[in-house]
Amino acid sequence: MREHTIDLNGVVARLEYVERENRRLKRAGLVTAALVFVCLFSMGQSRSDKSVEAQRFVLKSAKGNVQAELYMLEGSDYPKLTLKSPNGEKVTELSPLGISVSDYPLGLDSHKLPLAHLGNTGLFFANSEGRVLMELGGASVAQPQLAPVPEMSIFNEKGQVVWHAPPEGH
Repeated sequence: MREHTIDLNGVVARLEYVERENRRLKRAGLVTAALVFVCLFSMGQSRSDKSVEAQRFVLKSAKGNVQAELYMLEGSDYPKLTLKSPNGEKVTELSPLGISVSDYPLGLDSHKLPLAHLGNTGLFFANSEGRVLMELGGASVAQPQLAPVPEMSIFNEKGQVVWHAPPEGH
């Protein structure tokens, strides 16, 4: 039978190492607990209102292109929301003044004309030059009104009414 010899010095050295490691782990746990407490306490002190305030919000695509903006119209108290198609050829703008949908080729910076506009007097459809072609529920051409009226007008290239419903006098 083989005798097992115990190296008492090796066991004592191993026990001292384990005790030192245990003390280090206890200190690290205490520091971690203190940090967690400080973080939770400081987060609890932040304001709890769920609002974000800014003068302009800009939404960009993954490529960095501006696809939407929410801002105040310059010199007024009206907000405006602008949405762009992925290729930038179509732009929809919404404000308390109405809704505009523009369709134009890329490269035209300041000559963006709306194809349709919903204002407080009706819905207007225009051609690429910005000339109104059709008006739905708008103010009458002959008698301008402040409120929309149930009517429809179609205009020629000179801006003259070529068809109107209901017919005049009804």
